[in-house]
Amino acid sequence: MARIIAFLIFGGFGVFMFVYGARQFLLQRRLLRNAVPISAVITHSEVFSSTSSNTDRRVGRSNSTTTHRPDVRFRYEVGGQSYESDLLHPNSIVVTHASREAAAEVLKPYPLNATVRALVDPALPDKAFLVAEAGAGPKVFMIVGAVLPPLAWWVGQWI
Repeated sequence: MARIIAFLIFGGFGVFMFVYGARQFLLQRRLLRNAVPISAVITHSEVFSSTSSNTDRRVGRSNSTTTHRPDVRFRYEVGGQSYESDLLHPNSIVVTHASREAAAEVLKPYPLNATVRALVDPALPDKAFLVAEAGAGPKVFMIVGAVLPPLAWWVGQWI
């Protein structure tokens, strides 16, 4: 019974990750294939830092990890309609950095109130992005999502 419960929980999460990764992969391909350049104004540009802590009760120590994310928003127009986007890359899977400086380096070309070149698929005008590079995030989600269900089934035998 424990094996089935583990499989349902982790397998379900794996299916979710796979589907989300596949959708982002297809969206990323479409946005890159149909991208046209537009002018955009940066409305927000800063590094967002997040700290998570983990306490190991066996040894009484607390570990904390801080990650840094380049956070950017920009305003632009397509077909006379105004839009705002926060997509640095052509998918919504965010890349974090171990150092604040590395995240700040990504934001250097996008200072507040600067007019920059963005890219948009005219058929999806609310999905503009700034960097025309395919990210690995969608593929990672798909791989992890495909591995989780069988791994959950295998690990469930020891629960």
